[in-house]
Amino acid sequence: MKIYLHEITDQETELEFTQDEPWVLEAVCRVDEDSETLPPRKKMRPITTSFSLRKVDDVVVVSGNIETHIHLLCSRCANSFERSCKIHFSGLFCKDPVMAGVAHLQRKPDSRERGRPMGQNQGFARHAHNYAEDEAVSSGQDLDITYLSEDSIDLSDVTTEQLQLQVPFQPLCSDACKGMCTHCGTDLNLGRCACSKIKSSHPFSALKDLKL
Repeated sequence: MKIYLHEITDQETELEFTQDEPWVLEAVCRVDEDSETLPPRKKMRPITTSFSLRKVDDVVVVSGNIETHIHLLCSRCANSFERSCKIHFSGLFCKDPVMAGVAHLQRKPDSRERGRPMGQNQGFARHAHNYAEDEAVSSGQDLDITYLSEDSIDLSDVTTEQLQLQVPFQPLCSDACKGMCTHCGTDLNLGRCACSKIKSSHPFSALKDLKL
């Protein structure tokens, strides 16, 4: 779902979408860790999203809410589980590489430009970064300006990115998860395995009864 920059003004534009929009469901399913094996009925889920877009100088401010759940794999037992997500987010977007801080990646600095007074674009960049700091304080987030290579903002990418930030480094189905047996792979949440009762044998097992 692309919103073109010329459609965004300094007046807030409010948009709301649900799982009935195919792109919304697709954006959420991209975060699922077992999306390829999920049946269609599992991929369907309640999704509510809302977006607010407006321009501040040459910067587009996007804020919104996402409420749904995603499917993750437990890092202990490898079983699939649902993680609820209720997100409020804010982001800044701009096509100007100076404001976004990526101008140095596009061209080498000209030594003749050093020491020149701040130009109009640099002044806008400073104002944009100051505004970013104000947004960060009000939302409790650290906001950077995202560089736009196209004349549009893809809300599906924004949705996917915000949900990916909700995925923990080591997802757990529960804090009490017992994991799986490292020998036979049995899910220990379902019961004990028989590995502890099986007599292990190895090349030095004959030495275990040796008395010195």
